[in-house]
Amino acid sequence: MKKFTIYKQSDQMDCGPTCLRMVAKHYGKHFSLQRLREICGINREGVSMLGISQAAEKLGMRTHGSRITLDQLKEIKLPAILHWKQNHFVVLHKITSGISTGSKRGKESAFHIADPAGASIKYGQSDFLQNWLQTKENGHSKGIALTLEPSPAFYEEAGDKQGALSFSYLVGYLFQYKKLVFQLLAGLLVGSLLQLI
Repeated sequence: MKKFTIYKQSDQMDCGPTCLRMVAKHYGKHFSLQRLREICGINREGVSMLGISQAAEKLGMRTHGSRITLDQLKEIKLPAILHWKQNHFVVLHKITSGISTGSKRGKESAFHIADPAGASIKYGQSDFLQNWLQTKENGHSKGIALTLEPSPAFYEEAGDKQGALSFSYLVGYLFQYKKLVFQLLAGLLVGSLLQLI
């Protein structure tokens, strides 16, 4: 089985588009974060699960988002995007069995999470549930999951060139750090002048 590619979000609002980027890469397509931000409808609060779902459908994926139980989660096709800690999105890309709990329960499932904050984390079942579960319906605890499956249209969709940065993206990125860039340029100028003396 191939290794799951983890992309790091560039700011705290990018977790949704970054998760979609990881899932698309899993299925063999590379999309730039900038493109995914645009089609996800990102705003000051970030993006909603609906925005991620609609963006994935624009890319040619079939999606289904719902509140499900842990048992239902174990049956869905992975990877899936999960609503995490009620304010973040992560990708669940693998569930394995066999983490020893050290208790009488024996072994429990391990949940492999790709967190766009920059980490690949393996959670035991209790820690996973603490972060994922959000509501209780009819006596069953449920969390939100978005399943994504590529359709033939997904493979016809033109991906983005990998590693190609546009000039406007670079300027936008540097503009966020304009004070630091100014200090760097001023330091280079002063250093150059001192070398002339």
